[in-house]
Amino acid sequence: MKKSILFFLAALLPVVGLSNEPSAYGAGDMDAKNPYGLSQSEKKILQNNEKVTNLNQTVGSVKAELNKVSEDYEGVRSVIDGYGSKIAKLEERLRLIEESMEEIRTETAQIKEYVTESRKLRNDDQEKIKAVLTEMGSLIDSINKNYVPKDKFEQLVKESKSKSSSATNSTPETHKEKATATKDLSSKDSATLMKEADDLFDKKSFKESKIYYEELIKRNYKPAKHNFLLGEIAYNSKSYTDAIEYYKTSISLFDKASYTPTLLYHTGSSFEKLGKSKDAQTFYKALKQGYPDSPEAKKVK
Repeated sequence: MKKSILFFLAALLPVVGLSNEPSAYGAGDMDAKNPYGLSQSEKKILQNNEKVTNLNQTVGSVKAELNKVSEDYEGVRSVIDGYGSKIAKLEERLRLIEESMEEIRTETAQIKEYVTESRKLRNDDQEKIKAVLTEMGSLIDSINKNYVPKDKFEQLVKESKSKSSSATNSTPETHKEKATATKDLSSKDSATLMKEADDLFDKKSFKESKIYYEELIKRNYKPAKHNFLLGEIAYNSKSYTDAIEYYKTSISLFDKASYTPTLLYHTGSSFEKLGKSKDAQTFYKALKQGYPDSPEAKKVK
């Protein structure tokens, strides 16, 4: 009887789950595709395993998404870095352009200031030129009106020739000497000749410098100036009639020279030396009107 009961209990144990061994039909196999016959603990374990599996899948998906986002971020950062570099270059170019524009504005302002000053100076110069031209016009009109007419001049030459002949003949010059000197000068250029003539004139070697100036006049090289200097030579030699003739020729060629005050003063002085005070006053008056601040005008009483 006891054996029968034990046999019955042994057969009943697998059915009520008191044994850990799976049944012959797969009940309790948690590794099966569709497990069954599981205890509550086994079901809980199976659920937890499924959750872990799902979590692993989710984590993998998140990692994949994160990797993709990282790749996208790197791409965006590369693009941003590229744009940042371009922006930096553009900013540098903009800075250079602004500096250039500032320089241009400064230069423009300077140019405007220069133009304004130049215009003002030009206007002032024009007014001065007009004033000088007015004075010179009056002077030339006075000279043309009051200068000794040709017939009167020739008469004056005849009257005064006897007075100046002694001074002229005091240092006679033969034609042969003059011809020799002229021949020597012909080989020199005009600029060199003028320099040598001026040097001789400054040394008061009037005889030699006269030959030089006459040669220059033959070449038509600055005839106004050299006629004036020949007049000065004649004036210093007290050949006043010849001086007047040279002065007249000089001023008829050019009446705006720097030496014009001296020319007018010595012309008046020459007439005065020849006893022609009235004619002398004509030139003194022209000198005072045309060049009131000149040293020569201040010599006239």
